[in-house]
Amino acid sequence: MATATESELARAGDLARKILALPKYRSLDEALVRRVAAEAAQRVRDRGEALKYAKRKLHQGFGAFVHGSPAQSVTGFIGAAQAGAADPRPAALAAMRAHASAAERASWLEPLYDQVASWCGPAGSVADLACGLNPLAIPWMHLAPGAAYWACEIDAALVAALAGLESVLPVAVTARAVDLVAAPPACRADVALLLKTVTTLEQQRPGAAGRVLAALDCAHVIVSLPRRSLSGRREYTDDPAAAVAAAAAGSRYRLRDEAAFGNELVYHLSPEASR
Repeated sequence: MATATESELARAGDLARKILALPKYRSLDEALVRRVAAEAAQRVRDRGEALKYAKRKLHQGFGAFVHGSPAQSVTGFIGAAQAGAADPRPAALAAMRAHASAAERASWLEPLYDQVASWCGPAGSVADLACGLNPLAIPWMHLAPGAAYWACEIDAALVAALAGLESVLPVAVTARAVDLVAAPPACRADVALLLKTVTTLEQQRPGAAGRVLAALDCAHVIVSLPRRSLSGRREYTDDPAAAVAAAAAGSRYRLRDEAAFGNELVYHLSPEASR
């Protein structure tokens, strides 16, 4: 985009302040909100329409997948697990049902991660990008003892809550607020998870998913796409495997395997040269 004018910078600052004052968005990473506000101010001159544009972009990356507070779901799970239950999975499932996308996956977690393990083996390190509540699925993941789990999200409150998972799960958890569109992380891990994220990245900025894949240094990447939108009104049927392959084209990753679970299409990618 062209360099912003002083007027656009002023409007962007005003937009960011308005967005961050809204309960729905106040926990989002401030740098992300400021980026989206700047884009809106440059693209749309009318203040009201610019606010609508910015909220639509944030909804694409965040709002469509959230019911309630993800951070509260995580802290509720931690509290339930600390109460002494021998098996953390029932509490994890209950917490995941507060998050629309995670809730949809809850009924096929076991076969999903059995399949991932068959492709990748027991992972000693995981990078979970745009993780949502997926870290609550750690009990199903077949991780190696003492595994390291790195997660990122745009919700700063959720990121803060995720750090507490290592108090109740046998993993070392690190979580960061990351804007994948603006700053794809150079992650190194056995397995990277990019679940239900390719389509939302591309909605926000064409080519963003490819830039995320190109930045990774992982032995395996698991990508998933929804068959349909959470509302059920939009079908993702236009050759999804080709969409994944296109996103990977600028990276060293190539599509190796695919599977389907419920509403989710799952793809296994690995580097061109086998490790």
